[in-house]
Amino acid sequence: MTINDDRGATLPRPQDIDSAYPIPPGQLTVAPVNPGKLAEQAIGDVLGWKWREGDTKGFVAALTGSFKLTEVRGHTEAAWTPRGYAIQADLGAVTGGQASMAARARSAVKDSVALLDSLRPLRTNADPENAEGFRSLVRHDLEQIRQELESPLIRVPRVDQFFLLLLGNAAALTVPPGTDPDRVGGHLGQLRDAFGLVGGQVNTIEEERIQTSFITLTDWVVSLFRGWRDARDRIDPFNQPPGGSPFFGPAVVALSQLLAATAQQVDEVVDMLRLVYIQQADLEVLRVPDPDGGSMSLGGLLRWVRDFATFEGGQLIESAGKEGVSTAFLQVAVRLQRIVAFLPRQSPNGDNRDVPGNYRATLPPGFFSSRVQRAIDELDDHLQEIVRIAQPIRGPEGTDSGGPDDPGPGGPDGRGGPTPPPAPPQRKQTGQ
Repeated sequence: MTINDDRGATLPRPQDIDSAYPIPPGQLTVAPVNPGKLAEQAIGDVLGWKWREGDTKGFVAALTGSFKLTEVRGHTEAAWTPRGYAIQADLGAVTGGQASMAARARSAVKDSVALLDSLRPLRTNADPENAEGFRSLVRHDLEQIRQELESPLIRVPRVDQFFLLLLGNAAALTVPPGTDPDRVGGHLGQLRDAFGLVGGQVNTIEEERIQTSFITLTDWVVSLFRGWRDARDRIDPFNQPPGGSPFFGPAVVALSQLLAATAQQVDEVVDMLRLVYIQQADLEVLRVPDPDGGSMSLGGLLRWVRDFATFEGGQLIESAGKEGVSTAFLQVAVRLQRIVAFLPRQSPNGDNRDVPGNYRATLPPGFFSSRVQRAIDELDDHLQEIVRIAQPIRGPEGTDSGGPDDPGPGGPDGRGGPTPPPAPPQRKQTGQ
C-alpha cells in the first residue's frame, strides 16, 4: 500500500449498526465531569489552542492572537477574534507571500474604501438606493478579502470568489482580459453603471476627478488580484502543483490542524474499541504487525501516534524548522502511516484464517467490527494527509538530508519526498 492508496477501499460496505456489539447501557450514562479538563477544553475552544502543561509561550501567543485590545475613552476594551478549532497558536503564522498579500490588502483596502466613500453619481437619473447598495457590496468584498488574507486559516476558494464578485469574468485565474475601468464587470462594473462613472457623463473637472477616483479604485483592485493570482499556489498547502513548494507558515498551520485532528481520532479509535469490549489492558497485549517486520502492541502504536500528534511533531517543527519537517517529521509520519495502513482488516470474502505474520488469530472479533475498522481507516486518512502536506516542504538549499533513504533533496525519488514504501502483502489472496 502506498500513500495514495485508500485503506478503506478494501473494507466491506458499512452496516447501519454492528448488531453483535450494541452499545452497552453503561455507555449511555453521563461520566463525572473533571473541572480541570473542562477548563482546559473551554480555554482551548476560546483561544484556538491545544493546552500543554508549562507552555507559557504558546498560551501568550494564543491569547494575543485571539483578543484585540483598543483604548476607548480612557479604558481598554477587548474584542474576541475566533481563531478556528484546534489551531496551535505557537505553530505556523501568516508568512511569505500571504503576509505580503495581507500587507498590500490592508493598504489597498484602506485607500480604496476612502475613494469608494468619495464617489458620487454623475448620472442625473441615478437611483440613490441602488447606488448605495452597490457601494456597500464593493466595500464588503474588499473587507472580506483583507480579513481572509490576514487569517492563518485562509480559504483560497473564498478569496477567488470575492475577486470574481468584484471583477466579474475578468477574475479568471489567467491574465485578466477585461480589467479596463470602462469594461470591468462584477460589483465594480455595477457600481460604475449605477453612478454613471464613464467618460460620456463627465462635463467638468470636478466630475472627471470623481471618474478618476473610480479608475484608481479599479486599478488597485486589479493590481491586488494579479498579486493574489501569482502567489495563491504557494499560499495553499492543501493544493500544491507538482514540484510546488508552499510557504512554510501556512503549511505549518495546516500541519497543526491535521495533528490536532489525528490526536482526536486516536481517542475515537480507543472509544470504538471499548464499545466492542476491548479495554485498555487488552490493548497492551494485543499484537499487530509491522510492515518492516516484527510486531508491536496495539496500545503502543496508538500511544505513539498520539504522542507524535500532540507533542513530538510540533517539537520537531519548532526546533528544526523546514529541515525538521523534511527529515525527522516526515520519516516518523510515513512510518506511522504505513503501520496503521497495515493493520489487519475485515476480509470481504469472510476468510479470517490466520496466516503467519498477520496476527489475525490473536485479535478478538471486535477488532474487525465495522465501527473499529472505519475509525482506523479515518486515522489512516489523517496520517496520509499529514504526509502529503509535509512532502513538498524542503530544507534550506545545500543542506545534507542524510542517507539515501532519508526524505529530503538527496532522497531516491529526486524530489525531496520520502522513500516510496513497499506495498504490504496482498491480504485478499492470503486471507489476511
